[in-house]
Amino acid sequence: MFATHSTVHGSSVMGLRDEFARFDVATARELLEFAVDLDAQDDRLRMGVDTRFEAGGEPRLRPSSGGEAPAESYWPQYHDRWQMLVDTRLQYADGVKRSTDREPSWDGDDPSRNGFGPFANAWILARGRKPNVASDGEDLPTYVVAIRGTVFSSAPSVVEDLFANTIVASHLAKDSFGTPLRLAFAQTPGGEIHAGFGYACLSTLFDRQFGLVRALEVIPESRLNVLLTGHSQGAAMATLLHAFFRYAIADNRLLKGKTIVLGSYVFAQPKPGNALFAADFDRMHERDGGSFTVNNSLDPVPALPLTRQALDDLSRELPRASWIDKLINAIDRPARMARRWFSSKLDREIMNFVGSEDLLLDPTSQAFLGAKACAFAPGWSRNFAPAGTPVWLTGDPDVSDGPNGGSDPFVQHHATTYRTLLGRDELHVRSHK
Repeated sequence: MFATHSTVHGSSVMGLRDEFARFDVATARELLEFAVDLDAQDDRLRMGVDTRFEAGGEPRLRPSSGGEAPAESYWPQYHDRWQMLVDTRLQYADGVKRSTDREPSWDGDDPSRNGFGPFANAWILARGRKPNVASDGEDLPTYVVAIRGTVFSSAPSVVEDLFANTIVASHLAKDSFGTPLRLAFAQTPGGEIHAGFGYACLSTLFDRQFGLVRALEVIPESRLNVLLTGHSQGAAMATLLHAFFRYAIADNRLLKGKTIVLGSYVFAQPKPGNALFAADFDRMHERDGGSFTVNNSLDPVPALPLTRQALDDLSRELPRASWIDKLINAIDRPARMARRWFSSKLDREIMNFVGSEDLLLDPTSQAFLGAKACAFAPGWSRNFAPAGTPVWLTGDPDVSDGPNGGSDPFVQHHATTYRTLLGRDELHVRSHK
């Protein structure tokens, strides 16, 4: 399935943080098709393309409202490389509804009506038709988990991006039976994550009807590779899910009895947490299949949320007993207290937005976690940073993917633009022998 791990060179890529990092271009290109499928859904709907795939991966067409043939760039080019197992958008289209009467009927073609949970998320689970070869020579089945990014036709999806305060990356909660449960995205003290992305990940993992954990638990193999991918908002969430699974599996809290090699290839990633979260995430690379963040140099989204360093960010790097540290803490204390107050207020609004959604942790015992029990401590840091080994694509100002061509202000952000840049011939690779 994935022939060799490669280092990327050439005019389309600006460099890697770690020259020994293993980046496979073929894998990145294949996983990007899932992002095109999920994140180009708005465009396909507008241009008259059915979002559903048939056996073999070819999309069905329906008459375009304008009478014109829809753009092929919005089609996911799966071919026969993947066996699609779960698409939560289609589950809704099959008639499954939320428990509230206010929710409109689900529609597999309309992203405003096929996302679950308070943030209208969606995901795809697929199995590779050919095994991957592990480092010990064993053929392992490869599964892909693809997370949908922001769809502008769905207000809850956009709201998730706006909750850009931080929450502490580790939280001790109690389930419905009173059992303590560690929900951890990082263990480094001071690690914090984007609140909207973090709470959306919990919904994605443990939704009562469409939780990802339930789908992974029924996978028959006990040893497998799991690759996480996503574009934009989905990239940040895939990174956080990668971090969450690392700790949950290591602590034997989820997917018991399975040996899973994790990896991730994400595209157009907004910053998922602060610098200490990124440091915690990056130090775990040697324990799994790697994590690669592919960004377009002309895409503005990877610069968001904006990074604001405070004096206290500096003090954490100094000895706690030093007079410099005490002085910095004294000067920064009013601003730090104001940030904590603001974060606590915003976090309360998030909890009100989430409402009474219960998260099902264990389908067998019916253990669940209420929304209030999921309230992480508010953070204070605005020192946002990207996470994962960076792979920078050199943007092309003349790229014209999309119905509006170069006049589209987000043209450099589109998954189809990333497909163009990643697929160019001058993108050379060198295999490690």
